[in-house]
Amino acid sequence: MRYFCTILLCLMPAFSWADSSFFKREQWDFSGYLKLVFQAPNNQPTAIEMDDLSLFVSAHINRWFNPFIEAELYSIPLWESGQGLQFNQAKFTIERLYNDIQFDEENTLRLGKFLSPVSRWNILHAAPLVWTTNRPIATRYSFANYISGLNIRHEFDLFSGHALEFYWQPYQEFYAKPTTKQDRHYQTVLGAAWILQDDISAYYAFNVQYADVKDRRENRTTLSFDAFLHRDYFDFETQWLVTFVDSNQAQHHAQDWGGYTQFSVPIPLDLHIISRYEHFQFSDKTVANNTLLTGLVYRPYSKLSLKLEWQQTWGSVYKNGTGLYASVAVLF
Repeated sequence: MRYFCTILLCLMPAFSWADSSFFKREQWDFSGYLKLVFQAPNNQPTAIEMDDLSLFVSAHINRWFNPFIEAELYSIPLWESGQGLQFNQAKFTIERLYNDIQFDEENTLRLGKFLSPVSRWNILHAAPLVWTTNRPIATRYSFANYISGLNIRHEFDLFSGHALEFYWQPYQEFYAKPTTKQDRHYQTVLGAAWILQDDISAYYAFNVQYADVKDRRENRTTLSFDAFLHRDYFDFETQWLVTFVDSNQAQHHAQDWGGYTQFSVPIPLDLHIISRYEHFQFSDKTVANNTLLTGLVYRPYSKLSLKLEWQQTWGSVYKNGTGLYASVAVLF
């Protein structure tokens, strides 16, 4: 019932305010992306899977009705060493479902399920838009990646992207993925993002988030900073965070903390050299995770990327194990 009310609340402005423009084809956009992954981690089977097949539907009708939906099939096994061809299962989720109400140029209210702004990587989301097959731990592990509730955004400067956001999840996540794909589920979530700049040349943001973990006596408070810098001869990005963990479960440390630094450098033939180092200390692990990634990306244009990378992990191998990884990602 709560899920139904959330969807109805997102769509209600359409019934009140939509006019003939609602039916104009040019107001609607249909797109998506596909990600195929090859993975050969140490001491595990080599496998090929369709990691994501996502469809986006969005519309810009008027100030009251601007819906967006992302439906996704994920974790579709295609082949595994010793097992042969697979293609025997597929999982489905509603990744995003929201409506934007634009009060004016500076102020927007978002209602529904959306991506939390704690990490730029989390906001970008689509595989063709990020540089590596494997995602840094710091961009996903310690905090709520999805919010089912509301977000208020105020733009201080439309040209630079300087903005302030507040968001709230009053109940649990709508259509959450299983904990095999998400580290935990959350109940109440409160957060804010101060975005100093968000344009084609740079992104700088400070974030804070408080989240209650579902079905567990645990809450997590995250403070984070992430940045991106684009120049003709390199891209630089980084994120560092600390998450204070209050839990009745055994903990070796009072907090998760860590971050990553990544460079991409263009070379001839539409190729890019990628290098990333990440350090991450889990609150419930005695040893930190250290990961060094080196890779090559072929990106002839923004909607297509072919990635090949070697990831070396030492210390805790709880996440992002050592191995060879590759992927093909296409926006359509």
